[in-house]
Amino acid sequence: MIIPALHERQTKRGGYLTHADMESVAEELGVPMHRVNALVTFFPHFRTDPPPKVEVHVCRDMSCHLNGSVPMIERVAAWAEKTYGHDVEVCGVSCLGRCDRPPAVIINEQLMTCGSEAAIQQTVDAIMQGQQPEFNSDWELAKAKVGKWDMDIYGGSGRYERVREYITGGGDPDKVLAALENAGLLGMGGAGGRAYLKWGDVMRAEGTTGEKFIVCNADESEPGTFKDREILLAAPYLTIEGMILAALVVGATRGWIYVRHEYPEQIEKCREEIARAVKLGACGRNMFGSSRSFELDVFPSPGGYICGEQTALIEAMEDKRAEPRNRPPELMTNGLYDQPTLLSNVETFAWAPAILKDGGDWFASQGIKEGPLTAGASPAMKGKRLFSISGDLNQPGVYEVPTGTTLGELIDKHCGGMKDGKSIAAVALSGPSGGLLPPQIPVQFLSRRFVEANVPEGVTHIDIRDLPLDINVSRAVGYMLGAGIVVYGSGCNVLAEAVANSRFYRNETCGKCVPCRIGSEKVTEMGERLLAGDVTREEFDTFEPIALGLSGVMQATSICGLGQVASNPLQTFLKFFPDLARQACRNKTSEVAKS
Repeated sequence: MIIPALHERQTKRGGYLTHADMESVAEELGVPMHRVNALVTFFPHFRTDPPPKVEVHVCRDMSCHLNGSVPMIERVAAWAEKTYGHDVEVCGVSCLGRCDRPPAVIINEQLMTCGSEAAIQQTVDAIMQGQQPEFNSDWELAKAKVGKWDMDIYGGSGRYERVREYITGGGDPDKVLAALENAGLLGMGGAGGRAYLKWGDVMRAEGTTGEKFIVCNADESEPGTFKDREILLAAPYLTIEGMILAALVVGATRGWIYVRHEYPEQIEKCREEIARAVKLGACGRNMFGSSRSFELDVFPSPGGYICGEQTALIEAMEDKRAEPRNRPPELMTNGLYDQPTLLSNVETFAWAPAILKDGGDWFASQGIKEGPLTAGASPAMKGKRLFSISGDLNQPGVYEVPTGTTLGELIDKHCGGMKDGKSIAAVALSGPSGGLLPPQIPVQFLSRRFVEANVPEGVTHIDIRDLPLDINVSRAVGYMLGAGIVVYGSGCNVLAEAVANSRFYRNETCGKCVPCRIGSEKVTEMGERLLAGDVTREEFDTFEPIALGLSGVMQATSICGLGQVASNPLQTFLKFFPDLARQACRNKTSEVAKS
């Protein structure tokens, strides 16, 4: 693979690649130079010029943006230029996956959370003076979760009992699929597909070479999402066992955990656990003395949010630019190297050992059976899941809760309530992709079937705190539910947050398709004009339908999910916060209107 070879060369070189490095990779792997150059110019992690002595990367998305990271970047950059010139580089970057400790900062690839302006300056000064400052670690939080989740049936140290049982008990793939179906396990990466169907599709797919692959998507780049970060530190054996079980069921012999490069601790932990699994006989060749084999490795991502899109991830693993594929065909039949591939999220695989312990009965029984808004939405809410939740909360973090737990319960019972006693101003239930919802949702925007079954006659709004956190309910209601929730408290500028989320998609588009490339730029421009007070009230009457129309075009014609959701931050602001939108308009009429 070209990308791992480039990673190795860049690390040895000290943070950059020379033309000679690229030529050596091309010669070693027997590929033309243009393929190597195409990857180096596409992925943000690679650079071809020597880095400065100190690189400071500050997150500018969602919870970090809410905590003032953008103006802080400007101030620290000005200080660094004045003090150290070109020896120190300060820039804003997309989400770093530490939304629970904002603002998140990475200095020379070392983590600094709650990075105040003063702390950044002190750290930079120390490095420039030849000292080695102390940095933060994700393990500081993850170690408190070891053995504490119900997901972890081993209590802190994986024993791979489900793999042993499958191999020594003769192994019945249909029994595993039945357990997944009984449990009601859905994909935990956001799409929410039924796991047993995906596993079954790959099992039945034939391919052309007889090879099948398992890939775990741990490229956790969706702003507001950081649960996989903790799973891979506190219980990596669960994800690894889930991947091994999947391989046994579908007939795969190789697999990879695709991890974002900003997670160095997680990469190291996964490699250590894979080695331990091999030593125990649960992975590698002749597992538990059988003829079955499964080779597993870690693939560090070369960067870029688009790599979280499943087909773009596969393109990157094939040493191509991470541009999403047109679908169909799907990965289950034509995935990595055009062979059947099972690709799922970290948490999806991690639940498999607990589900297979009793055929899925325990998992199926865990969902909330009754709630304020669940009567006609879903026949049965099953299981538990992890949520990353951050923003204006007393205790942001990762919490394991029963499916169907309400947002209000998650905030009050697990997060210790709203920070400083604030009320809710807006909520993002799926990172930026689902847009922003108001504290009181007009029932006119919910599905009629759901309203008829759950909302008493005469009620015009429902409290967002009463929303059940269940993907089936979310589909019935008409909102998106992901793994990353961000809560904005009273006093924040909701429009500014919506525009910041639009900028994220504009910055992260791969540029492959016109609707996303042009649309994300246009949507952001419209939001920025509104934020700057550059839209008159007369213009707003045409501005709003144009923005909503553009949103519809992007959703209908973009190749992948990024383009389909890129307009949601502005679209939902205009839809759910009309008063704030009109307040942002200029009072004076335009010159055309005057004349």
